[in-house]
Amino acid sequence: MPFHATAGTFLGVADTLWFVLLTVAAVAGVVWSLSRRYSLMMAGRKGVVLDRWGERIRGVLVYFLGQRRMFLEPLPGIMHALIFWGFLVFSVRSLSMVIEGLTAGWELPFLHTGLGHAYLLTKDSFAVLVLVGVAIAAWRRLVTRPARLEYSPDAWVILGLIATLMVTDVLADGARIAAGVPGPWAWTPASAAVGAWLAGTSQAALHTAYTTAWWLHLFALYVFANYLPYSKHFHVYTSLPNVFLRSLEEPGKLAKMDLENIEEGTALGAAKVTDLTWKQLLDLYTCTECGRCTVVCPTTITKKPLVPRDLTIALRDHLKGSAREIIGDPGHTPGTPSRELAGDVLDPEIVWACTTCRWCEEACPLFISYVDKIVEMRRHLVLEKAEFPPEAEPAFRGMEVNGNPWQLAPETRGDWAKGLDVPLASAGDFEVLFWVGCAGSYDDAGKRTSQALVKLLRAAGVKFAILGSEERCTGDAARRLGNEYLFQTLAAANVETLNGHGVKTIVTNCPHCFNTLAHEYPDFGGHYEVKHGTQLIAELVAAGRLRLTAEVHRELTFHDPCYLGRTNHEFAAPRAILGSIPGLTLKEAPLSHEKAMCCGAGGGRMWLEEKLGTRINQTRMQQLQQSGVNDVAVACPFCAVMVGNAQQELGMESAQTVDVITLAAQALARDGSQPNAGS
Repeated sequence: MPFHATAGTFLGVADTLWFVLLTVAAVAGVVWSLSRRYSLMMAGRKGVVLDRWGERIRGVLVYFLGQRRMFLEPLPGIMHALIFWGFLVFSVRSLSMVIEGLTAGWELPFLHTGLGHAYLLTKDSFAVLVLVGVAIAAWRRLVTRPARLEYSPDAWVILGLIATLMVTDVLADGARIAAGVPGPWAWTPASAAVGAWLAGTSQAALHTAYTTAWWLHLFALYVFANYLPYSKHFHVYTSLPNVFLRSLEEPGKLAKMDLENIEEGTALGAAKVTDLTWKQLLDLYTCTECGRCTVVCPTTITKKPLVPRDLTIALRDHLKGSAREIIGDPGHTPGTPSRELAGDVLDPEIVWACTTCRWCEEACPLFISYVDKIVEMRRHLVLEKAEFPPEAEPAFRGMEVNGNPWQLAPETRGDWAKGLDVPLASAGDFEVLFWVGCAGSYDDAGKRTSQALVKLLRAAGVKFAILGSEERCTGDAARRLGNEYLFQTLAAANVETLNGHGVKTIVTNCPHCFNTLAHEYPDFGGHYEVKHGTQLIAELVAAGRLRLTAEVHRELTFHDPCYLGRTNHEFAAPRAILGSIPGLTLKEAPLSHEKAMCCGAGGGRMWLEEKLGTRINQTRMQQLQQSGVNDVAVACPFCAVMVGNAQQELGMESAQTVDVITLAAQALARDGSQPNAGS
């Protein structure tokens, strides 16, 4: 039996018909499955603004095609990249084989050109590289078994199908090479090696090997395409749109609820899964269950019920399980799911555990969000059901009545500045407004930091003022605890005050105030240049307007606040100040910069009891001790409280927590001399 070069020449009329029917059935199956998934997704709320196209396209190139975030873990990153890139390369080869079967042997013409030769070399090389990637994946699942992975049979099905695609491709070409079929085989080293192995085999056997490999390749391809929508590997379809459609807002910004135009019957926040936006539902489809979010989450690390990956899986499974209720089936009318998210699908303890530190989101290779979904569920619990941890009630009441969560008298807000002759904004004649914040006004350590910043601003000749009793809480904790109504009330009042005084530039020592004023107040008409205290002081030192010449002999480490570092990407300024202080030695902890774990106070957790698992602040302090020192510098009043408490709770009586701004004030020239403020 003579050997035939392509599929079309060995398929008879009946075989061709069967192949056409198989192809039509496979395509129809994929279309039907994807249409069901799409209909489910589009049952969510609107809420995606498509803009900044250049940035979105760049994100696809860097994060989807370039796999940038995957390489945060080298070995798994290499493994996934090999498989992913190989899959992209082989899509052309697989398409060519389908065309061969449908057109009696017609091949893509470019395969016989110089470009085609380069492709064949790339394709053959990736056949080997993909198999290496599959072997690494199998080794991890069988031998090293990382705790963060899910060990369902699903992964083995996918790995088996991928390996089948690679093996059948090189076997098909190897059979043609062994049979002496003319072709650019010099460009296919892996297939040539298989051809050499098959040398001496009869033409009939080679013909059978080729046809069997061809059928198996395409059958595996069709099974793969139809299996994906029901697999955790659905991200093969959804990862590109999820990266392209990712939020381009500032990472720490939450969406504004339109409380003035709530339609009757519309839930406040997310009661049902369809109350999430369609992009948030796309997130659920896109989760790969890789577990990168779980190994960095402070709540997971400290044995709280919130495990980010499991939250996504639970929501995804609920969405899929509610398909009949949401989009209907023959005999079933589309509607809304009967089960509520917080209470029915998720334990409310999961919803309240989050510190909104966003490490899970930074760790996710595909930009899946968590904080926005959790806050939406909190909004529903607070605004509609009035169900929230009892400790939040005093904080809410304090913010509403007194303008601060400590429930202290608003008229004493400026008492920390007594004797310092700090000017008020009501007197005018200032360039920078010092937004003191609740902690900077009422907490003892915070007040010392506020006084230190005043000292530094004066030394640099900065014309500044404070609001005094006119200042109210920014509402950061209220918003992240789900009390959007209270937040908007505070935001509107503060914006009116700030705009009334003509404020253009703000400095604050609190990263939470910084984030809210800079990124969330613009939605309420408050547009200001906002700087964190460490940013402004670092600028003044670099410009020569501040001289830090007095020696401060200390060895300490630095704890990066989540809302200054990971959320607002400021890691350099605090370290620049510490590096400018004579006699001070900074020793970095292993988990610092982007990898710094939350102190436990974010997301309004500052005001809630930590009743489950181990304490986050103690775990963080133990991480900081790995620097070799016990004293800690901070740049957030909440972090100062949490880290300081952890030191005492762990019996570290001699350890100290001190703000970077306070250290800078200690390093001012002892004689008080400073450069000319205008220099």
